[in-house]
Amino acid sequence: MTTAVIYVDEAGNPDSHREPLVSGETPLFTLTGVAFALAEWRLRDRAFLRLKRQFFPDMMGRPDKRDEEVEVKGRDLTSPRQRASARRREFNRRVLRFIDQSGGKAFAATFLKSAAIPMSSRSLYTKALQILVERISLYVAESTAFDQAILICDSRMKGVDGLDIEVARSHMSYIFGHATGRTFTNIVEAPLFADSRLTVGLQLADIVAANLYASQYNYYLQATPGALDYGHAAALWPLLEAIQFKSAGQVGGFQVFGFRVVDQRGDRNSAGSQ
Repeated sequence: MTTAVIYVDEAGNPDSHREPLVSGETPLFTLTGVAFALAEWRLRDRAFLRLKRQFFPDMMGRPDKRDEEVEVKGRDLTSPRQRASARRREFNRRVLRFIDQSGGKAFAATFLKSAAIPMSSRSLYTKALQILVERISLYVAESTAFDQAILICDSRMKGVDGLDIEVARSHMSYIFGHATGRTFTNIVEAPLFADSRLTVGLQLADIVAANLYASQYNYYLQATPGALDYGHAAALWPLLEAIQFKSAGQVGGFQVFGFRVVDQRGDRNSAGSQ
């Protein structure tokens, strides 16, 4: 069997927020997955390392860490305070094109959070993962390259009572105990959790998540009291659209898109492209 690996990371946070927004609070949460061929991970790892060395030589060659462990965080590429950095803008664009040229496909579950009636952070995260799994399973089912997929998530909280184990338990309950989840037989094993410093796929997923966060913040939430100005992110959408999964067939009479947006500010749900 040939395997797709789905690297999963987040942008924003699933915690509650207030309006007007207070510094450090986020009005949306996005969980993003990027799919690649597992067998090509070595080539992808070396190619991304070369790209980082090209754009950020000043961050390399440190005695306390290998160059591979240097992370260029997505939030530092897309945040309003970095809009004037030509180096970061170009690196960001190059990363998104690199994913496209490497055959990567992106998936995301974005929640426009309700300030009045917040959903618990763990429920938000696990629901987002379920949405990703539904779309990833369809991606594998339609693919001529893959028979199965495995998920590698950025580790958020370790330990017996940490979030990692809660997320894995919820996923297993879903794929074995839920009528819909039981149909996703091409998703194998519980999600694995890794350190992004050692996992290039997670570094790429982090950058895609940050781009989606910025783009969707600008598109949906710019009028939110206290919102930051993400106007520069409008230019990012075509690059994201290029890597978004789009189903070849229809499900229930509709094409399925990799990006789903759930609006919790009312009773509105929306799916698909912006």
